[in-house]
Amino acid sequence: MINSIALSLLLGFELSYYLLIVQTGIVAHYNSDLIALFPMFAGGVMGTIFAGKTWIKFDKATHKIIFALTLQLFLSFLYPNYNIFTLFLLGIAVGMMAPLGIYLFKSKQQIELLFALGIAYTMGTYSFTSAIQSRTFMALMITGIALVSAIVLRTYRVNTKSKNISHDIKSYLPLMLWILLDSNLFETISRHAGLDIWSKYTFVIISFHLLGLLVAHNLKLAIKTQHKIIALLFFLSYSISYLEWGFLLAIFYPFTISYYNIIVFTTLSKEMSLSRLSFIMIFVGWLASGFGLAIALSRLLH
Repeated sequence: MINSIALSLLLGFELSYYLLIVQTGIVAHYNSDLIALFPMFAGGVMGTIFAGKTWIKFDKATHKIIFALTLQLFLSFLYPNYNIFTLFLLGIAVGMMAPLGIYLFKSKQQIELLFALGIAYTMGTYSFTSAIQSRTFMALMITGIALVSAIVLRTYRVNTKSKNISHDIKSYLPLMLWILLDSNLFETISRHAGLDIWSKYTFVIISFHLLGLLVAHNLKLAIKTQHKIIALLFFLSYSISYLEWGFLLAIFYPFTISYYNIIVFTTLSKEMSLSRLSFIMIFVGWLASGFGLAIALSRLLH
């Protein structure tokens, strides 16, 4: 029971850190300048690779997580003013957490995953409109809760027998597409003054985030059917954003995000090898989201 709660808090608050401190905090502070943000992306890729490597005395996933979160905690004191070196270090910390946080989950721990995503999307949506410059305490609090959860889990062992064998790399291509489309649409909407859905429809967004999680969790369908549903949901979200129908966008887009992320996290959590998961996360996480951000800034799709 304690481990289940700690798992949900660890992943939930680390995802909240990514949403509020990295994605809508630091990225917004640097006005989505990809050149200025490159050290963080480079550090993220390196950290993700580093997470999958064998360490001499700290080879357990939970020990690596404690190291990454301790580094993240110290760097949070500097938010949001970073230099090239500290941006790189923060990228390493966040990059390490990407595969390690997912790796702790086994295929049968769907309730814990559900609560973790629920925490992240509720907190992320509710605090989305808070002042970007004044999130230092938020960064410290979020990281502190995640770190305490990791310390509780320090003796936790991942049962790799409950995980599936490694999937073919092609099976992860749809996940990259969904993250790219989400990254592009999120950046586009957040820059659109006329589509300020987060301040106007905060509780509508939270409600449909949670509904999307519940539907995806309870709808047991073949993976190909799931991807078809996700494709349809993204088509509707993009269409509504083009039409600039704010209220409908506040319904369909958060539902889409939650629905596809259940599929993404469930698929990734089944990966048996941490080193392979780390390799996959470079493409599914950093490259896909990076390309999505670049496309949004170039205005190619919207």
